[in-house]
Amino acid sequence: MLTSKQIKLDILSDEAKKELIDFYEFLIQKHGKAAPADKSKKQAFFEAVKKHSFKLPAGYKFNREELHER
Repeated sequence: MLTSKQIKLDILSDEAKKELIDFYEFLIQKHGKAAPADKSKKQAFFEAVKKHSFKLPAGYKFNREELHER
């Protein structure tokens, strides 16, 4: 059985290289471990949500007719 051994891709045709890479990506997706979530991206997302959030005034009533007036 092969272990983490270097594969000589240069002996394959371009089409075979493409097929091998495609199959490798399939195996990673099927059997690979999920990468841990990047906390900085998650934090940046919630900071953006907080930045663009706002509160409506107390007693605010949504008027659908006014919204669609032209």
